[in-house]
Amino acid sequence: MSTFPYVIVNAFTRTPFGGNPAIVVALPPNSLSQSQTFSEETMIRICLSFAQPVCVFLSLSSDDSSILDIRFYIGTYAPLICGHGVFAAVMALCTDALPSLGQWGPEVKFRTKAGAIISARSVAENGSDEEKYEIVLPATPIVALLDAETARIASIVSKAAGRDLQVEYVAKGEGKMDNYLMIVVGQNENLGDMKLDTDVLRETSYSINIITHATPDADQVFVSRMFAPEKGLPEDHVCGSAHTLLVPYWATRLGKKDEEEMYVRQVSPRGGELWVTWDQDKGLVRLKGCAQAFGKGEFTI
Repeated sequence: MSTFPYVIVNAFTRTPFGGNPAIVVALPPNSLSQSQTFSEETMIRICLSFAQPVCVFLSLSSDDSSILDIRFYIGTYAPLICGHGVFAAVMALCTDALPSLGQWGPEVKFRTKAGAIISARSVAENGSDEEKYEIVLPATPIVALLDAETARIASIVSKAAGRDLQVEYVAKGEGKMDNYLMIVVGQNENLGDMKLDTDVLRETSYSINIITHATPDADQVFVSRMFAPEKGLPEDHVCGSAHTLLVPYWATRLGKKDEEEMYVRQVSPRGGELWVTWDQDKGLVRLKGCAQAFGKGEFTI
């Protein structure tokens, strides 16, 4: 029997009951290397036992001491990347909440199962005592759907809402993110108050369904929600990876300057807030926000 420490972190929020919770688990060194000693089956069973939006597993790497191996599980689903999971992990490491993983400075690098390197850091802003964290993700190119497919998606989303919605634009991600669907609705739709039958969204045939609209508030550029019923996640409280599509789209549509920061919100019942930028030259999206430690402990298996 072995004992493993964990922490619970709410990502993208300043409050203990907002944002997106994540369980961050510290594993022994090399547990997630190529000769993986910690099985996927065990990680899934741990994730199901916690019954939280995501479980993040971290392990020191033997071949590079400057990088931590990272894995994500949403129930039985293992996404290639989970933005709020990375966000929770960097907060746990920068605050020394998982001492078995060693001491880390203000910047941390993670290596995913696919071998991608994700950078994250703590951010001390001038004139503020509030600690923020930032993660950097590759921007996701999108392609607009043809008119017939757009009409089909609009019909499904309207059915889910129980009324006709004003759908302005529909696009999907490309490459490894081609299961992401972005639906832009009219500014007057009031996404935060919208009641949706998430089971109906399975009919889109996309795993990830993002709904978004601009806002009339000059300080708040756009709002969004994300639904993934096909993956057993009716609604994600705050989805980091969704913003790899959202940020380049809105920055382009609204004529934002390269790397101009935008304040945005996800308006799920728990809600979350982010400060986002698009580095067009490097093809990167930066997500910044607050995080709240909620609990910690250990389990034995």
